[in-house]
Amino acid sequence: MKKILVLILMLPLFALAQSVGVKDIPADGDTTIEIKKGKKTDNEFEIVNGEDEVEGEAAPLLKEARTNWKTACADWKKEIKELNKENQVLSLNCGKMQCSTVAMESTCTSNAKYKLKVRVK
Repeated sequence: MKKILVLILMLPLFALAQSVGVKDIPADGDTTIEIKKGKKTDNEFEIVNGEDEVEGEAAPLLKEARTNWKTACADWKKEIKELNKENQVLSLNCGKMQCSTVAMESTCTSNAKYKLKVRVK
């Protein structure tokens, strides 16, 4: 009998729950209170794919035009990386070079593609 009495007296001790004090929140109207455990996860990201055109400077010789395109490709990659200070560049690709000659000058161009991880909030 003593064991049952002790258990009954100790039962309220096990039933204690943690409580949260909520002050200065108006109770009129719709109110939602959300409590989460763990780290704050406000940094949500979105994957962005895009395309850009990379064009080298025109040159009288095809070899020089190809070199100019390679320089333009390197500059484009450098610029994308500098604009994205959080190092969220997933991939950069200058694409396949296509050269054409117009009025004794050769120009090389390509469709560059990029994939970035961008913060939404």
